[in-house]
Amino acid sequence: MKKEKQQPSEVQKQDRKPLRQKGGMYFYSGVIMGKKNVFVTAEYIDLLTNAFKLAELKMDVKNLAYVIMPNHFYWLFRLSANQDDPVAIYKEVKGKVAMEIMKNLQEEVKLEKPFALVDLFKKNERIGRSTPQKLLWSFEEYAKAFENNKRFKIWMPKTEIRLIDNDELLQKKLAVIKNAPVGERWKMVASPEEYPYLYLSDEVADTAVENLTVESLCPVMNMAAPMKVKA
Repeated sequence: MKKEKQQPSEVQKQDRKPLRQKGGMYFYSGVIMGKKNVFVTAEYIDLLTNAFKLAELKMDVKNLAYVIMPNHFYWLFRLSANQDDPVAIYKEVKGKVAMEIMKNLQEEVKLEKPFALVDLFKKNERIGRSTPQKLLWSFEEYAKAFENNKRFKIWMPKTEIRLIDNDELLQKKLAVIKNAPVGERWKMVASPEEYPYLYLSDEVADTAVENLTVESLCPVMNMAAPMKVKA
């Protein structure tokens, strides 16, 4: 029997903070449509890595941690003290990456020379990659299910964005990021430290996960503001 998903109580809703918090800290996950393995060559991994770095330089965002997996990523970031819109940040990042993914795929098709898997993934039987032609066709087919007139659809529309407003949630999400490459699904490496596509800022890396606090990583966020629930 399928277990019904429990809905949050009114008390739990009242305890939540508004998503938009100046200087807020957020966990976000992005997933490729169809869970296609895109981030498995150096060229595509670099696209996402550079997008995170550009967010720091151009959008005044602090990258606290992220991990790039073959078909998804997890990202923990902090807004500046005068910003309160995390959605605009991740949409900008994903939009730019999507455009570059399309350019790369079309270039691979044109040159008839697919990019090579990185060595780490070559050794993992769980990880494969469709041909550039097949990926382009798949993304075009996925787009037909949406009404936004885009020819290709790269990212799945329903992903997770969470305001990190308590220590327990912070520690839980950091554990998700660190454990992604060592989990049963992928078994990339023996320990998180061995995975080259895991990034931890100094303020995160220098402290054990169980000792990290929201206050230490995000001192300016309004921790007391409750969310108003409509009757």
